[in-house]
Amino acid sequence: MHSKYSLFSGFFVFLSCGIIYTQVTARLPALKAQTGITDSDVGIALMLLGVGSLTGFLTISKVLKKLQVKTVLSVSLCSFLLICLLMSLVHSREILFALFALWGYACAYLDVCMNTHAIFLEQKRQKPCLSSMHACYSAGCLLGSGIGSIFAFADLSLLINFSIVGIILLSVFYYLRRFLLSDPVKAEPSPQKESAEQIIKTSKLPIFIVFCGLMGMFSYCAEGSVAEWGSIVLHQAKGADEGLAALAYGTFALFMAISRFAGDHFRARFGDSKMILFGGTLALIGISIVITSPSPYLCLLGYVFMGIGLSPVFPIAISNAGRSKDVSPKTASAIVSFVGYSGLLVIPPLLGFLAEHVGLENALFLPFGAIILVICGSLAFRKRRIKSIS
Repeated sequence: MHSKYSLFSGFFVFLSCGIIYTQVTARLPALKAQTGITDSDVGIALMLLGVGSLTGFLTISKVLKKLQVKTVLSVSLCSFLLICLLMSLVHSREILFALFALWGYACAYLDVCMNTHAIFLEQKRQKPCLSSMHACYSAGCLLGSGIGSIFAFADLSLLINFSIVGIILLSVFYYLRRFLLSDPVKAEPSPQKESAEQIIKTSKLPIFIVFCGLMGMFSYCAEGSVAEWGSIVLHQAKGADEGLAALAYGTFALFMAISRFAGDHFRARFGDSKMILFGGTLALIGISIVITSPSPYLCLLGYVFMGIGLSPVFPIAISNAGRSKDVSPKTASAIVSFVGYSGLLVIPPLLGFLAEHVGLENALFLPFGAIILVICGSLAFRKRRIKSIS
């Protein structure tokens, strides 16, 4: 029974992270009006969010050497929510920038800890669960967007919006936090194992761990092409009206979430290599439709294929990294997150640069190539799987 509650607490943390994150993204227009910032300032704030995240990924291993994952997880989730609440009170451009940087820092800690906790759950249960965990994050994003839209349509302030959501999430988490798993003794790094910061400084990067991070980066490259550019592609290149174009990422995210809920079952049945190979092939078909089809409706079908196909990649990558014998799950999670998410700072601007010089549809050959690399990378997971036990 306690194991089931531990699993549920993990699901809730991923769900909460998605809800909190999309409260801010969904209410960005209100935040702009409240602080008087420009579109350029929004870009700076999002860049500082990324810089704060990368800084957090580099420093968290040192913290986790001294503290339990469940402790850092609890503090980082509360901090992530608290900074969100502070944003609802700020009227200064400079303070908002500082809060976004701190928010990114807290987000990195939360990301590593909730993924590490999910790895602990897989090790304890001997069943895959990371795909379902990430499905909860996707579901949280969809739910959070809906909640933010409701508060926006009701013309309620950011403070009321964020406070109501925060009180509900904190109340549930206060009860569930007692079921978070303690660090298993076998998961502690041996004297030969080093923290992520030490490994990066001394260039002793475990090849397979970095490879898993690169798989995450390639996957996020393709996902970012939908999140950042999907609506623009449909509206500008395919002639869709703004209402239809706005469905691009929502369609992608919905089918990614649904697929991830089923992903653990299929992963245990077919293995990691086949999951990534099939998923990558489906995603490649999807982006090919987006590049070549003039119909926005067929392009939406292409985004459905991309959402389904890319859904298993990052959960499988971080799960395999966490089972590596070279480093502890904590360090593996930090390295994979650092490498994977660092691509999000580069890919969206690079796509914009390419679109300006070679055209928007031709720029999509960048994520097209990333998906091909994902398919090729599936071969590295041929003998890796978690067996399901009844």
